[in-house]
Amino acid sequence: NNTEQDRYRTRQPTTQDKSHHHQQTMIEITLDDRLGKKVRIKCNEDDTIGDLKKIAAMQLGTQPEKLKIQKWYTVYKDHITLGDYEIHDGMGLELYYQ
Repeated sequence: NNTEQDRYRTRQPTTQDKSHHHQQTMIEITLDDRLGKKVRIKCNEDDTIGDLKKIAAMQLGTQPEKLKIQKWYTVYKDHITLGDYEIHDGMGLELYYQ
């Protein structure tokens, strides 16, 4: 029983380290407005869609509220993280102005 606890204790920090390292990995997303403008954005997987919009808005010289990010027919919501939407490095998303 005691060795079982020790084994759990040694296993625990490694999974925490991995998840911490995973969150710090920078990824690059391409936003395409289908009007000839493609914006490449460096961010983290634990950033939210709202964060992504803020960075894109600065690069495009517009307001984040005017941007809509989607893929096919899924419109991404501001408070959800890129990781939760399974948006990974090198992915391209659609950018619309509203």
